[in-house]
Amino acid sequence: MPVLPGPLFDDGDLLVCDKPSGLPVLPAGGFLEHTLLAQLELRWPAARPVHRLGRFTSGLLVCARRAATRAWLSAQLRDSTAAGSDPAAARPCNKTYRALIAPPAPASPLLALEPGQGLRLTTPIGLSSHPLLGRLWGAAPSGAPGALAACSEVTLVQRRAGAWLVAVAIHTGRPHQIRIHLAAAGAPLLGDPLYGLGGQARPDALPGDGGYRLHAHRLLLWRPEGEPWRLEAPLPLELRAEADGAGVADG
Repeated sequence: MPVLPGPLFDDGDLLVCDKPSGLPVLPAGGFLEHTLLAQLELRWPAARPVHRLGRFTSGLLVCARRAATRAWLSAQLRDSTAAGSDPAAARPCNKTYRALIAPPAPASPLLALEPGQGLRLTTPIGLSSHPLLGRLWGAAPSGAPGALAACSEVTLVQRRAGAWLVAVAIHTGRPHQIRIHLAAAGAPLLGDPLYGLGGQARPDALPGDGGYRLHAHRLLLWRPEGEPWRLEAPLPLELRAEADGAGVADG
């Protein structure tokens, strides 16, 4: 089981972790003790996660020791999710990820992108039945009952042989949003065992399968006194580009 490294930031209340891929945040399914929460309780007993990342998503995870701190952070993240699907609305926080995607399908709108250019993705996300897993989130038709508005902005960082490197800023926080949006746009995450072209779950998918590379890279929050708080988790080697630090910006 992956081990949580030392914190990226710790002021005695706020604790920012760089979560490794493969480590679930909270107990679920067959994971009861081998979780990020369990490791927090052993090393920083008062700290609790303010938000979640998927088991195979690495990167920035914000925790807090004081209930009041968790409350203002939770409210900020919640308000950002509520406002993010409206392009004109204020966005209290900004969340940017890095990912590897399969080369886009022939009809994908991503094919028109040059490095540094972006595209807004707004496919709604809703629940649908799955033959093995019951009900799962996936791309939903606009206006479908229960469908949730969702908004992501994908920026091409680098074309590679067999894969494209992208940055994705999310303005809503729907389940599996990045995986679903990119798959619906014709470019699933490289190695994603669950979401294929179209943004629906594969019928033969099983729970707990990993294999994709998705990293919570940067996060902008606002402290109660109004000062910006910018956080960054180092990029895994396979998600770095020559332009990093000198070229393409991703949030």
